[in-house]
Amino acid sequence: MIENKPISFTLRVLLAIAVAGISLFFLQQAADLFNALLLAWIIVLVASPLLHWLNRKGAPTWLSFVVTLIAILGAFVAFLLVLVVSVSRFSEAIPEYVGELNLLLASAQDRLSSLGISPQDATSFVSMINPKSLLEAIGKFLGGMVGTISSLVLVILLIVFLLIDAFNAPAKLAAEIKSGNAYLEQYFKVSGSLRKYIFITTLVGLTTGVLDTIWFLLLGVSFPLLWGILAFLMSYIPTLGFWLAAVPPTLLALLESGPVTALLVFLGVVLINGFAENVVKPKYMGEGLNLSPFMVVFSVIFWAAVLGPVGAILGVPMTLLFKQLVLEADDQNRWIARLMSAKEPNQPVQAPGVDDDSAG
Repeated sequence: MIENKPISFTLRVLLAIAVAGISLFFLQQAADLFNALLLAWIIVLVASPLLHWLNRKGAPTWLSFVVTLIAILGAFVAFLLVLVVSVSRFSEAIPEYVGELNLLLASAQDRLSSLGISPQDATSFVSMINPKSLLEAIGKFLGGMVGTISSLVLVILLIVFLLIDAFNAPAKLAAEIKSGNAYLEQYFKVSGSLRKYIFITTLVGLTTGVLDTIWFLLLGVSFPLLWGILAFLMSYIPTLGFWLAAVPPTLLALLESGPVTALLVFLGVVLINGFAENVVKPKYMGEGLNLSPFMVVFSVIFWAAVLGPVGAILGVPMTLLFKQLVLEADDQNRWIARLMSAKEPNQPVQAPGVDDDSAG
C-alpha cells in the first residue's frame, strides 16, 4: 500500500509563488476590466444601505432600486465630468510649466555656483531633477484615473447588476446565515468594516477636497478644482496620500507665485489634510483596517504596479480583504495575517460545525 506523504512546506511555498505569479500576470492583462468591476463593487458596497433603508421605510422595491441607482450615477457622472475637464486643461498647460521649471532650476544652479560650488557639481546636482518627467507623472496618474473610470457603459452595467444582487443576496443566503456559516459571517463582518472605512474616508476626503479647493482659490493657484479632486482621491491612500496631495499644488504655486505662496499652499494642505487624517478619521473609524504601516505602503505600491492608479487608491481595501478572508481563514497561513496586522487580528474563521469554546 502506497503511503500518502504530506507536501513539504518548501514545495507549498513554491507552488503558491507560481500560482500567485500566474494570477497576477492575467490580472494585469485584464486590469481595465478588473478595475471597472472593483470600482463598481466598491460603489455598490457603500450605496447598498440606502437601497435597504428605502425598502424598510416602505418604498416599493423598484422605487428603492431606481432612487439608489440615480443617486449613484448622478454623483459618478458629475465627478467624472469635472475630472476629465480638469485633467485635459492641466495636460495642455504642462509644456508651459516645464519651461518655467527649467528656468527655476537654472536660477538654482546659478545660486549654487555663487555659494562656491563648482559649476560642474552644480550642473550634476540640478540635472538629477527632471522637471518634465515630474509634471508628466502627475498628468499620467490623473489621466490613468480618467481612463479607468471613463469606461462608463461597463461600470454602469456592473453597478446595475451588482445592485440587483445586493438587494437579493440576503434572501438567497438566508439559509446559510441561519446555519451559522462562519466564513459567510466573516465576509459580512469584513464588508461592513470596509463599508464603514470607505464611507468615512469619502466624507472626510470630500470635506478636505472642498476646503483645499477654497484655499487654493484664495491663494490664486491654477487648477484649484483639480488639486481639490486630487486631495479627495489621495485620502484613500493612507500615509502616502497626504504627501502626494500636497506636492503638485505646492510646486505649481512655486512656479507661478514664488516661494511664499508655495509655503502657504503647503501649510494649508498640512493643516487641513493633517487634521482630517490624524484627528477626524481615527475618531470616527475606531480601530481602522488593522494593517501595519509597512503593509499599507506595500499595498499601495504593489497594487499600483499591477492595476495602475485605481490599484493605488483601492490597494489597501483589497489587501484587507485578502488578509481576512484568505489568510485568517487558513490555520497554516494565519501567522502571515498576524505579521501583516498592526495588532493581533480578529479571531480566525472556522468552518461551520466546528466547536469554539470562546464563541458566544
